[in-house]
Amino acid sequence: MSLEAEMETPPIEAVIAVARQAGQLVWRMQRQGLQQIREKSSAIDLVTEADVASENLIRQALQDLAPHIGFWGEESNHRPDDEYFWIVDPIDGTINFANQVPFCAVNIALNRGETTLLGVTLELPAQRVFWAVRGQGAFVREPSGVERPLAVNRRTELAQALLTTGFPYHRATHADNNSAEFTYFLTRAQAVRCMGAAALDLAYVAAGAFAGYWEGWLNPWDAAPGVLMVREAGGRVTDYNGAEWTLSSSSLIASNGQPSLHEALLRGIQSARAGLPSTLLPDAATA
Repeated sequence: MSLEAEMETPPIEAVIAVARQAGQLVWRMQRQGLQQIREKSSAIDLVTEADVASENLIRQALQDLAPHIGFWGEESNHRPDDEYFWIVDPIDGTINFANQVPFCAVNIALNRGETTLLGVTLELPAQRVFWAVRGQGAFVREPSGVERPLAVNRRTELAQALLTTGFPYHRATHADNNSAEFTYFLTRAQAVRCMGAAALDLAYVAAGAFAGYWEGWLNPWDAAPGVLMVREAGGRVTDYNGAEWTLSSSSLIASNGQPSLHEALLRGIQSARAGLPSTLLPDAATA
């Protein structure tokens, strides 16, 4: 029985259509000029009127498609009690978006408890759609409509691996801010990038562009769709201890699944963190 029939959920094409509607809205609002950019937890944690408008559009559209499914969005941030619920980031990479850097995304996942059933990541402004359905693979659809399966790369050595990461909002106030981990990999990997959108970091691991991605303090709406994509594309996603990533994990390592490379990422992070005077991540061991 198909996912749609069994769970009475919208087909993946309907979810992609919702993401596209939100993408068109936020990019139109950016072209018109953003009027309200405000701080949330800190001066570098931003929300714009486009984030709010996008979440409202997605919430209503998904409610129209499947009124029996709960909703958990970044801006409202209330996890529902429903067995099935959407997880939504209306704009992942808001700092990029607010500064007109053309690399951000709309992120939508459907979960049954801890299990992500489907995920959609719309890259903006490129209009490239990454999507996955649990047990059915992961795919990327180009703006031309051409679609291909996603597959991780086969790099086995850290020196051959292009990595990506991000930094937490508290980076100016605490030593546990990913700078130790970044310094460790900077001289050992092929290169390290900081793109500013976790949703797309994961999508590009699934696509084989990056061999690995690590970051702490992510939220479910940042990661749920992309984690499914990486796993469906043949990769592995754990926390900093090596336990499989879940919605409650506070750290994340995504790799191409090659045992030697994933282990090198785990060892490197744990080694780098061993020198920290104090730590903030509850699920991050040190060597």
